[in-house]
Amino acid sequence: MSSEKTDPVATSAETTSEGNSLPVSIALFIVLFGLFVGGLYVMSLFTPVTFLVGLGMCIVALFGTFELVPRFLT
Repeated sequence: MSSEKTDPVATSAETTSEGNSLPVSIALFIVLFGLFVGGLYVMSLFTPVTFLVGLGMCIVALFGTFELVPRFLT
């Protein structure tokens, strides 16, 4: 009979976070998805100015989704 010792560092690395609250997640989804879809709509208005404004909206939404949300809500 061999007794296995568990490494406390390995077990603590396997734990997961509790996550964010549901209302915050829903609010962020609505704001960021709405900004992205709104940017796509504005880009479709076929003038150079509205295309650039819509492109900026999409870039801000993607930046918020993939950079700001993971940084501040973990």
